[in-house]
Amino acid sequence: MINDETELIKKFPVEHLVLGIGDVAAATGVSQSQLRYWERKGYIQSRVVAGRKNRKFSYKTLLKVQQIKTLQDEGLTLVAAVKQSQQRDAVFDTLRSFVDGRFAQIQMDDEDHIQINMGPFDPDPTQDLVAERIAGKWQFKLIPTAK
Repeated sequence: MINDETELIKKFPVEHLVLGIGDVAAATGVSQSQLRYWERKGYIQSRVVAGRKNRKFSYKTLLKVQQIKTLQDEGLTLVAAVKQSQQRDAVFDTLRSFVDGRFAQIQMDDEDHIQINMGPFDPDPTQDLVAERIAGKWQFKLIPTAK
């Protein structure tokens, strides 16, 4: 993959994608009144968009709503679903932080050969740590850091 595409992946502004309450309701199957209730309880949060009175939700909130609904559909209470969703959010935030901090470049020759460069290997900064998938199996290797 070329460097422009790598930079796009690293800088994709998911946090800037906003949706109206009707869009979130339609996408998740959770009613607008239920979304308002969840917001009042502090389970989700809307954003104020300059000059507008209606609720706007981030894409991340849409995913959280879908997650809570799925957990409820599996039999959890609302409170238990929210708690489990918060725990999952913490895991995903940690993974995102890892990827944001380490992701340097991705190269995809085809679906069977992918390399993800995770930048300098801390004990030896002259080497980059690379995850490589060949025929569905991930391996790690060190390669000389590109100048």
